[in-house]
Amino acid sequence: MNEKFRAASLSLRLITAAVLAAVLIAAWTMGGWYVAALVAVLAVAGMGEFLFMFQREGGWVMKILGIVLAAGYVSAHALAPSFAPALAPQFCLAFCVMAAALYALVAWSREKTLDPLRRAAVLLCGILYIPVLLSPAMHFTRWEQLFVVLLPAASDMAAYFAGVSFGRHPIWPGVSPKKSVEGAAAGLLAAVAVACAMGFFLGKAGLVSFALLGAVMGVMAQLGDFFESALKRAVNVKDSSRLLPGHGGVLDRLDSISFCVGTYAFASALYPFFQ
Repeated sequence: MNEKFRAASLSLRLITAAVLAAVLIAAWTMGGWYVAALVAVLAVAGMGEFLFMFQREGGWVMKILGIVLAAGYVSAHALAPSFAPALAPQFCLAFCVMAAALYALVAWSREKTLDPLRRAAVLLCGILYIPVLLSPAMHFTRWEQLFVVLLPAASDMAAYFAGVSFGRHPIWPGVSPKKSVEGAAAGLLAAVAVACAMGFFLGKAGLVSFALLGAVMGVMAQLGDFFESALKRAVNVKDSSRLLPGHGGVLDRLDSISFCVGTYAFASALYPFFQ
């Protein structure tokens, strides 16, 4: 019975992975607004998961406001460069802060407790963690978009298989007991390898620069994984949601990617890596 259950679970996981891969490849191939739409959908879905993780029951005003603000932020990020420069991301983020503060003020005037302030803080943290980190990917070049998805994926797979095969020493048991030093090392090497390979064929910078970039992004990918693990442990849930059969939720798939997108956006603003 257990073997049948495991086989069915693996099949479901593979089917979901295939569908996700097909959607990602299709959006990436068509580019432009298709990528922007995919990023927006993922950001809004991830924001919803984040809010529901921290407020399982009730709090509908906070949840609806958070989802609306997330959708508004990613929409402004997509429109700002060409169609609406006045909707610059920093202005939209300032608006999100003010909206969350107004929500906290109104709610506090009724409840007179710290709960409204905590809910507003959760809302703002969700916006910073999900739409703010993911939105820059809309304006990356095609190869940069592939880079920030492929690198954390390769790092995650290498870390998983190395950890299962010969992982012996826990790297951060207080956050994620199953992750090992051996797995983390393999993930870091895979990240550097992907960065160097893409840098060699498609890059503008030298291989040393790409190796350093791969090392930094490999570390950030694993920190993103740890951060989401800590979030789930803090609220005592296994997955961020059940939206993706066999894979958990959107946040479970974006944990490493979001940190890599944010890291690459900052790095590429300082130094050009791709044509």
